[in-house]
Amino acid sequence: MKRSRLSFLLLAAVLISLAFAAIPIIYLFTRAVSSEQTTLSNLIFRGKTLEIFLTTISLTAAVVTLATILGVGLGWILYNVRLPKSNLLRALTVLPIAIPSYVFTYTWIAVFPGFSGFWAATFVLVLSTTPYVLLASLASLWRVDWSQYEVARTLGLNSWQTFFKVTFPQIRNSIAAGALLVALYTLSDFGAVSLLGVDTFTRAISNIYRGSFDRSAAAVLALILVLISLIIISSENRTRMSIKLPRSANRLNTVTEPMSKKSLTIPALLLIASYLALGLFIPMGILINRFFSSAASINISNLFITGLSTVSVALLGALIALCLGLPLGILLQQDSKLAKFSERSLLVVHALPGIVMGLALVSFGSKVSWLYQTLLLLAFSYALLFMAKSVGSIRTGLARVPKNLTEVSSTLGVNRAQTFWRVDFPLAAPSILSGVLLIFLSAMKELPATLMLRPTGFETLATQMWRYTSISQFSEAAPYALLLVVIAAIPTFLINRPDKNTSNEGEIS
Repeated sequence: MKRSRLSFLLLAAVLISLAFAAIPIIYLFTRAVSSEQTTLSNLIFRGKTLEIFLTTISLTAAVVTLATILGVGLGWILYNVRLPKSNLLRALTVLPIAIPSYVFTYTWIAVFPGFSGFWAATFVLVLSTTPYVLLASLASLWRVDWSQYEVARTLGLNSWQTFFKVTFPQIRNSIAAGALLVALYTLSDFGAVSLLGVDTFTRAISNIYRGSFDRSAAAVLALILVLISLIIISSENRTRMSIKLPRSANRLNTVTEPMSKKSLTIPALLLIASYLALGLFIPMGILINRFFSSAASINISNLFITGLSTVSVALLGALIALCLGLPLGILLQQDSKLAKFSERSLLVVHALPGIVMGLALVSFGSKVSWLYQTLLLLAFSYALLFMAKSVGSIRTGLARVPKNLTEVSSTLGVNRAQTFWRVDFPLAAPSILSGVLLIFLSAMKELPATLMLRPTGFETLATQMWRYTSISQFSEAAPYALLLVVIAAIPTFLINRPDKNTSNEGEIS
């Protein structure tokens, strides 16, 4: 009876979480259906929509290709080549993930005012997203069965042949997962494409939202964007399901010895140095220089209050995401139809751009007077946007709990709920905490949803920076951009700190 009651409570909690997650999708369909068929047809089949579609697809393809090549290359180097201060280099190459794409854009525009267009956006987004593939590659390389590598060497295969025939098949799924994150990030990006004048769906949706009282057109374009995301998610899922990783009965060598040839070390260091220069040192140098050049005019009190506001609402969003994601993370330990449906539903919501979430929750909040234009609604939008990250970290943490400990607890007469809170949850806590930190990081950087949902007079570091950057006041924007990056670097460093076992990396996804 107690087990049935626990199952019922878990099911009820899961359905509540899924109901909240369904709000933006329901809104989009309702809004799109309410528009006139002629208007709908004209919008979908007009030449401008086709142009936006091609630009969005082209930008996504270019960023995914380049970020994947660069991320896999950096991951292979950091794992296989003996480098000085390798742990520090590993941590530094991940840090660009703490810099929002619109901050990258700001730094380059501040130096090169003519910096704009498709390839400028590609450059910025590759710098922003490469760490996703890098982390996925490193995590999977630590799990490679290197006994097969030794066999390949005895058969006379060179390094390239060994990589493509032995290593790549074993890390392909992880690379695909990292590339999926890159694709979803690019599709949902608003700040970089807006500042650089690239007409993607997110920019078009924003322009329609600001320039028209009719939200139906924005909803239709948002649904097209959701459909593109669904196709990409389905393609990644089919690729993952079709790949059967080779397994050996006995692992003879689980860790490969790093190579120390100068012919590899020097090019490797040059590649890492180039990436760090473009993705970390130059942007940070520009921010610091602008900060000190405008130090006399900085409103320290306002900067402190804005930073505190950013941290507070992002932390509240992360905690809400944890509460909503916990029952789903527990459910995904099961191999059931509901678990599979929940996983796919979360991916769809995760693929939604912040501007689409903003549209949906503006409509939802306007119908609930006590919730509209409150910090709770803004934090709730963060929770829905990034709940998939919370669920992923919870599922990963619980999957690592040794089953024998759960079985021992059961033999001692402890019920399932007590076992979860006393055994499972404490052991899974480090992974769950990484998920909370990741949502906190993502929420601080979120721009379009914050612009649309923040209470009147409430500012975050992202909105303050955007306000000044959009009117080319770069010196005024610098303190907010620098503080945002510094605060965001803290959870990034904690998740991927140099002394951490690299085999646990990849939680960032």
